[in-house]
Amino acid sequence: MEPADIRAYQRQLILFCLGIHGDSTAAEALELMGNAALEAGAPREAMVLTTAAAAGLLRELDRDGLVCRCENRASARHGRPESTWAVTDTGRVDRMPLPPSGQQQLVMPQLAPAPTHRTRGGISMEQLMGLLNVEFDCMLEQMDREHQAAQQRARHEFEAFRQRAMRVWGAAEASA
Repeated sequence: MEPADIRAYQRQLILFCLGIHGDSTAAEALELMGNAALEAGAPREAMVLTTAAAAGLLRELDRDGLVCRCENRASARHGRPESTWAVTDTGRVDRMPLPPSGQQQLVMPQLAPAPTHRTRGGISMEQLMGLLNVEFDCMLEQMDREHQAAQQRARHEFEAFRQRAMRVWGAAEASA
């Protein structure tokens, strides 16, 4: 597997993903590419592994006219706007690209069908839900007790404040 083959695959894959998903940031494109590559059974060497690498690939495709930069999207995570990218008509790839040759394509494992009646540690789902309800009721009772205690503390603090204020006003009236 040659680096040029890997780069060509990555370019085709990101164009395919952007064509399906639409406007995406580099991080979103990276996630889309990773999911698509895993689904296709691509070897790890063929995958883009960082957001910076995906951003570099997008800038390269922008220079080639295959993608275009769209409006920036505010990112709460980074505290700054992030560029979004979309595939152009000339860059659109309609079919999922095949991973580079020279490496055996990995076969996705077949999952067993889900059992109709799931259990955890020998406990049925109904029993598990019953335990969850008991736990929730206990949590609500504890929260009620804590709330009542907080209200009682607030009443005591207010009463103490009121008495201090009365003493201050009483002392102020006596000195006047």
